[in-house]
Amino acid sequence: MKGINKRKNISENNILVAKEYDQKFNNVELDYQGAADKRTSWLAEMKYRTSIFNHHRREFFDRFPLLGYSLKRIFFAIITLLLAICVIFILLRLVTSDDIYISDIDINKLNILPGTPEYNNLLEQRMKIFGVYGSIWTQLGTYLYNIIPFFKKTIIVNSAFDPVTGQLVGDKITTFFYLGVVFSTAVAQPGELVSEIFAKAIPYSFAFGSVAVLLAYLIGVPLGIISAKNKERSVDNTINAASIIFLAIPPVVLVVGVYLISINAFYAHGLFSSGTFYTKFWPVFAIFLMITPPIVINTRRYVIDEMTADYNNFALSKGMTNRYIFYIHIFRNAGIQIFRLLPTAFVTTIFGASIFAEQNWSIPGMSKFIVSGVGNKDSFVVMGYILLTATSGIITSLLADIIMAVLDPRVKLTK
Repeated sequence: MKGINKRKNISENNILVAKEYDQKFNNVELDYQGAADKRTSWLAEMKYRTSIFNHHRREFFDRFPLLGYSLKRIFFAIITLLLAICVIFILLRLVTSDDIYISDIDINKLNILPGTPEYNNLLEQRMKIFGVYGSIWTQLGTYLYNIIPFFKKTIIVNSAFDPVTGQLVGDKITTFFYLGVVFSTAVAQPGELVSEIFAKAIPYSFAFGSVAVLLAYLIGVPLGIISAKNKERSVDNTINAASIIFLAIPPVVLVVGVYLISINAFYAHGLFSSGTFYTKFWPVFAIFLMITPPIVINTRRYVIDEMTADYNNFALSKGMTNRYIFYIHIFRNAGIQIFRLLPTAFVTTIFGASIFAEQNWSIPGMSKFIVSGVGNKDSFVVMGYILLTATSGIITSLLADIIMAVLDPRVKLTK
């Protein structure tokens, strides 16, 4: 009897223990299920909020497609620009020796010999000031930080070697945008800020380039229209032949020819600084001859394409006059293609075609910086010029697309 009761008590204890473990397991399972439910609800809420945000974003950009297109173009343009800057910076840094960063300091006067600890210390301090000390990736990161205009930078300018302390001293300035300094005397005064010399030179390039582009469009577009209206006639053949001849002449030969003719035939001054307004006309004329032929040829092509379109015959059958059809329909459609190239032509003239004219007439524009900077391996000047031209090209390309979308209702910026 006692044995039976003992076995009964043991079985009851086992049942209680089993129930206790079952209860613990159920609690663990419920806790796990509760945590899973919470995690699922959190993910569902995030997906819901993301879908709502995407819906409002699509709705906003559908209402303002031009803004969405512009932001997308600007984003990809900035990425492309940064990649180009990285590649060019690394290539320039690899071909630039470290000695150039102290080329404006007379180390002989300071009794410092190359290779000595004093020389290495001076070079190290100067490279740290210019942000070109350390690994190539550190230098690249410093340069990108300096050209991003969202943070204040404290830089040292007009640095000089103090023989007493053996340290470089200079003036500290705070700026948002820092392109570096000039090293070569062939470019400008060593130690001068690249942004300052660019600010002095851009007005000259802008003035000559803008006047030349304006004259090229005022004269080239009417010539292209006249050529298109008289297709395959003597007037068309003459304008076409002249455009092709000037287009085939190398820019250097064309500019030098105009330069020599202006001096020998018209007795104009050869230097921009010593001449009158009559002298300043010839550089503009040389640039004009370089950029006008493509405008004439493109205008002729666009106008002829519109003149051969089917809607002309339909308009004539409706009783419209040729004059009305041309100026209301043909020229308006062709003009969209012609004038959308104006911003791009403006930039390529300032930073491209005007280089040859500025070099011959010694105009203090932007051309001398790229020519002298490349020749003397002045890396900051070259990088600054490339950054300026690339940024201008991106902006003008975006403006050209916006002009196209605004003027032509057939262009849709949405899918």
